[in-house]
Amino acid sequence: MNEPVQRPHVGYDLNGQPVYGAWPVQPSQVTRSVNLADLRQQPPLQPIKAHPWGAYLVGGCLGLAALIVVAFVIVAILVGFSIALSVLAITVVSLVICLLILRDVWRSTRKEN
Repeated sequence: MNEPVQRPHVGYDLNGQPVYGAWPVQPSQVTRSVNLADLRQQPPLQPIKAHPWGAYLVGGCLGLAALIVVAFVIVAILVGFSIALSVLAITVVSLVICLLILRDVWRSTRKEN
């Protein structure tokens, strides 16, 4: 019962040094609200999972490229709308000027008769 408590070995870090888990809970540290049997039935630590960082990097780059394409399309649409609105505004102003000139010409021809 008095044997030394050792921390579980988890793996190695990038420098090759061993990495250990947390200290296990001693029976003297257990509070009254925690059952000692529950602490002994904890599942063992899972091995370190290797993640496919290359796939994550490629996915991120593809996502960024798709986002750039979508942004360019949205900007092109907005520029198209602004050009169309500018052309419409110029057309309306031109038509109003033409109508004012035609009205003045019409009035001047009516006064001559």
